[in-house]
Amino acid sequence: MKTLMVFLDAIRDHLDLHHLPEVASLSIGERSGRPVVVQLGTRGDLVALAGGLLSWTATLDEVTASIWRVPAGGSVHLTITGRMPCGVPVDVYGGTPFDATVFPDLPAGARQDLPVFVLHTWARSEGVAA
Repeated sequence: MKTLMVFLDAIRDHLDLHHLPEVASLSIGERSGRPVVVQLGTRGDLVALAGGLLSWTATLDEVTASIWRVPAGGSVHLTITGRMPCGVPVDVYGGTPFDATVFPDLPAGARQDLPVFVLHTWARSEGVAA
């Protein structure tokens, strides 16, 4: 129970300190392999999703990004992974519909590392491929 309270305090303090985009869901605990998992409430908009993830990157240390096309192929999840300044690991993700013109080299079920600078491009809605 004490570990759970540490994670809850960490994310509460982080959200209170930073102006971050709307959260659709928040998972706390070790079950997923990460203590804190945040799903953004961007409702499938790639520009908003990339911008929201970038807002989080500015508040985290050791940030990496990845992209995953779900096995059914209809959507893509973008995820950043980092550490809050207090050291607690966090994953932040959101989904967007698959678009072959934006993600031409991403087969269904594929997971790839994603350079964070690509999020900047998508946030400006220039739509280059990963």
